Amino acid sequence: LKIIMKNDSLDNYESQEWRLRLRFLADITFATAMTIMILNIEIPDFGHITDTKELAVFLGKQLSNMWAFFIAFIVIAVYWMKHLEHYSSILIVNQTFIWLQILFLASIMLIPFWNTYISHFPDNIAIKIFLSANMVLVGLFSFLSVNYAANKKHRLIRSDVDEKKISESKKQILTEPIIAIIAAGLAFINVDLWDLAFILVPILFMARKKLTTIKYFKIIKSK
Repeated sequence: LKIIMKNDSLDNYESQEWRLRLRFLADITFATAMTIMILNIEIPDFGHITDTKELAVFLGKQLSNMWAFFIAFIVIAVYWMKHLEHYSSILIVNQTFIWLQILFLASIMLIPFWNTYISHFPDNIAIKIFLSANMVLVGLFSFLSVNYAANKKHRLIRSDVDEKKISESKKQILTEPIIAIIAAGLAFINVDLWDLAFILVPILFMARKKLTTIKYFKIIKSK
């Protein structure tokens, strides 16, 4: 039996293959970034502590380090959920879009790197500024990806996604970079304010009216 595949069908198959591979790469990158953060948690030696007050001070310091880990972990989780929402609207991909996504994922992988330094030097303003800059880069490449995909000259987004939804997505992408810039400014006033600023990331994400339907989880019923 000889099967003849038309050129347009072959091109569509190859495009979908690239789309699937890029999706898997994104999932692996997010999972790896979260895993690295967990593996970087060090269990300190506290066997020498015998006094209750010393133990309380010791635990307080450890909670401070865990707080930095918690913030970064939640921020990455929010980025992951937003990426699922945006990627569910992508019908096909091309080389430019793939490179924008790779730069986006590379920025995500840098977050555990800076967070490790913050856990060791929690009062260092420079490190927190660098992490804020990293957050801005993540938002920038995410915005450029969606903006490029929505371009009418080479639209990569499904036709049923209207301009209003695309505009809302772009605005939501800017949330984290704006918070990162504000946090960087607050760090010069008080380093603790930097930590508090990033609490806004999950709060604003959950405050949205509703989550965009993620077709990534859509169940197709067999007839």
